[in-house]
Amino acid sequence: MLSAYSSEIRVLEQDSRMLRTIEKTPSLRSYRPPFWCRNAFTQIFWLILRETYYYNKVTYRRIKLNREDGGTVCIDIAESNHLRKDAPIVIFLHTITGSSNALNSFVRYANKRAWRAIVLNRRGHEEILTSPNFNLMGDVDDTVAMIEKVKELFPESKFLSAVGISAGSGQVVSYIGREAENVGISAAVSLCPAYDIGQAFENLDKRYPLVASLLLKRIKNYFLKSNEEILKNEKGFQEALEAKTLHDFVQVISPMAGSENWEAYLQQHNPMSHFQNNHIPCLILNSLDDPICIKENIPDLKHSNYALVLTKYGSHIAFAEGLFGQGSWMERITMDFLESCLELGHSK
Repeated sequence: MLSAYSSEIRVLEQDSRMLRTIEKTPSLRSYRPPFWCRNAFTQIFWLILRETYYYNKVTYRRIKLNREDGGTVCIDIAESNHLRKDAPIVIFLHTITGSSNALNSFVRYANKRAWRAIVLNRRGHEEILTSPNFNLMGDVDDTVAMIEKVKELFPESKFLSAVGISAGSGQVVSYIGREAENVGISAAVSLCPAYDIGQAFENLDKRYPLVASLLLKRIKNYFLKSNEEILKNEKGFQEALEAKTLHDFVQVISPMAGSENWEAYLQQHNPMSHFQNNHIPCLILNSLDDPICIKENIPDLKHSNYALVLTKYGSHIAFAEGLFGQGSWMERITMDFLESCLELGHSK
């Protein structure tokens, strides 16, 4: 049983590299939320206010990549003239309906710690769809192309890392697992993952139906209604509009992600289909009071390159800290962990 403030750190196998990294990162051991911000939904409300405050407060240089099927993805590079050319790079993969502007707080914090911050925007995020294909969880082929472009743009940087937030956390795990020894980064962080997407949305529908319903409405507006002209003749579009649950929705849109059916989609895009092949250190963070990526989703993983940090409080990608909630423990421990990896020489 977790106490109010201590975190539980599970090194999933006794790997000396990961144990040294955890030992070098003492901030992982405890999380103390503000006294007024222990409730999970208060944390989310605080997060929304914080994101609103930071919205449009970062200037990005945008690079668009055209994919083979006509689709478009975008790389947003935060302006940071004070950084050296060989500064370490942290690449952010955003939430299910997010984009670079929803990560401004995290980006500013990373830049302040002398890391070059870059956001990978998936198809349909920031830009309307240019082909009738999108994937809620992201596509590894798109991610590979974007990371290769980042390496081309910053050849002097010798340390690249990736941080996935919520839905982006699954894409990080799929990427590092599928690419295995060919992966283009040196360390990763998976923040508030849902793990097995074959069950995760169904669990959310059952445990928090109101939350699931609100999220489903947002997703329909974000992807289907904003891109109706290009998607309306695609298989699964009408069924997706009429879907009553998140689990039903993600099943019927699998053809628009390029999969023959739901089973093929899970084989291609479920993070749990790929995680075992990971070759780099990856930190995972979950809170037991998360109302979106719920605690029932957390499996008993065994893999030497992962460490799981569990907290009693923190909600979903919130983790407010400081008397007024002015800071984010999630942001702080992410950068602490990556700096430990950098200092211990976990580079490719």
